[in-house]
Amino acid sequence: MRKITAAEKIFITGLLLIALILISMMIGNYELSISDLGAITNNLLGRDYETLFNNPDWSVLYYIRLPRILTVVLVGAALSISGAAYQNIFRNPLVSPDILGVSAGAGLGVALGLLYSSGSILYVYLIAFITGTAAVALTYWLSKLAGGKNAMFMVLAGIVVSSLANALVSLLKYLADPMQNLPGIVFYLMGGFSRSGWQEFYLLLPVVIISLTVILFLRWQLNIFSLGEKEAAALGVDTEKIRMIVIVFSTIMVAAATAAAGQVSWIGLVIPHIARFIVGNKYKYYLPASALLGGLSLLLMDNLARTISGAEIPISIITALIGAPFFAYLLITKKESGWN
Repeated sequence: MRKITAAEKIFITGLLLIALILISMMIGNYELSISDLGAITNNLLGRDYETLFNNPDWSVLYYIRLPRILTVVLVGAALSISGAAYQNIFRNPLVSPDILGVSAGAGLGVALGLLYSSGSILYVYLIAFITGTAAVALTYWLSKLAGGKNAMFMVLAGIVVSSLANALVSLLKYLADPMQNLPGIVFYLMGGFSRSGWQEFYLLLPVVIISLTVILFLRWQLNIFSLGEKEAAALGVDTEKIRMIVIVFSTIMVAAATAAAGQVSWIGLVIPHIARFIVGNKYKYYLPASALLGGLSLLLMDNLARTISGAEIPISIITALIGAPFFAYLLITKKESGWN
């Protein structure tokens, strides 16, 4: 029997993602059937806009469900791509996108924005994006100030910055009005897509496309990087430059994703390992597979979050409940083959 190639596996994953998107359009408190979607499609193709715009099915699909689904896919792809890139440049299988403090920094921006904004959600997104990227800049500055010669200094500095940002978030929670501001901060930081609309999607789309394109453009350098920093330098790769480019664009993606959806755990840690086991280490296949699997996995978890109970469950709870045991399974089953 012929072995399935990496490209074919990516194609199959893409088909599964499309199928899940179609299923996600139909499920929820307001159920839609295939015939409902067919009627909407016929109205669109036939340009019968009067009938279409008076159809409540269209309103649910276009204004609520579709932008949420697409935003979930983008966030999952962004977190997974960032995790894959970070695990390579730091040569550590336990590295996740928040290792340099970007998620904690963006969380601090969310808390600040919700406390002091005038009700504009765009203001909250902007503050979260700025503080997330600033946290990584502070991490880099601290690592250089400490005389760091390798990536481990950045990881340690990231732990320091994350702890500081989390402490400030706790302080803001303590100072927040328990009736007006505190619930919003708590639920936003727990992660979720209940507020996701076309605004969030259009903010994320260019960030993810540009960042993924840049990282894919560097795929051969990342392949060499996986051999080790000294080996890559000996083969002519400017390791410091490549590391900074990857960190900058990964940080931008994670900051934007955290601003739009809150803190979403485990996707950036677990999904890159699954992609690696499926298609191998070549970044030509590894990055697209990570993006597709990240979107597929987070969309599946978001469907669970909004359907398994009457009230929507924060997405970080679902990702942790599924991601942690699955990572433990990978840890046990792959102990002999290693993680490199």
